[in-house]
Amino acid sequence: MKRLTVFLGLVLSCAIVAIGQQTKSPYSAGENLKFSLYYGIMDGGEAVISLDKTKSGEYHAKATAKTVGMVRWFLDMNDVYESYFDEKTCKPSKSIRNIKENSYKSYDEVTFNHTNNTLHSKKYGTVNTPKDIFDIVSSLYLMRRNGFKNMKVNDTLTTEIYFDNELYTFQVIYKGKEKVSTKMGTFNALKFQPVVEVGRVFRHEDDVRFWVSDDDNLLPLRAEFEVLIGSIKCDLLSCSGVKYPMAKTK
Repeated sequence: MKRLTVFLGLVLSCAIVAIGQQTKSPYSAGENLKFSLYYGIMDGGEAVISLDKTKSGEYHAKATAKTVGMVRWFLDMNDVYESYFDEKTCKPSKSIRNIKENSYKSYDEVTFNHTNNTLHSKKYGTVNTPKDIFDIVSSLYLMRRNGFKNMKVNDTLTTEIYFDNELYTFQVIYKGKEKVSTKMGTFNALKFQPVVEVGRVFRHEDDVRFWVSDDDNLLPLRAEFEVLIGSIKCDLLSCSGVKYPMAKTK
């Protein structure tokens, strides 16, 4: 995958379609999630995902990620992803990608036409798409809205995502329930393992793992990556505006 940043990996890890639709939404406008990024033992960056509503009634999600401290010596990252999507279906009408990583820069705006199964990229032009297509940010909210309540261990989930002029089919395996401890406390969590390609970035099939809170919010709590250059972790550091009480155990 092209230019896979830590934050992009976090979002893609959560980009799945679950079994059955929840009767209530797990999020609302005003939610704000802040994450810490760690490269090995180094505190290497921070990411924020915020959600609000437009005047037309769509949701607008904005995800930002940047490196901090010594990590900026070898990776000066300042990435922004935005998505405008339908409240009920989570299908995006527009997405924005603004990437700045060292000397590399890339900007694109994509508009989606779900009636004709096409999208138009300012950078790449018109692209034919599958019937149900999402960008990486809207897919995170789709995952949370659809829930995991009826899943069994080793169930495999899939979704279709457009990213940087390519269409990706992602598969994620549900691995069961665990407890996750972060700086916010210890939480009941659901564990997932995305299917990854061994060789280019990862040594083993289980080198990517992520956890979401086992409550009505289904918040992303942690993502871990074992890559050829070392280990990377992303933890939920703080949150505000969440819709329901969190599943903190202590």
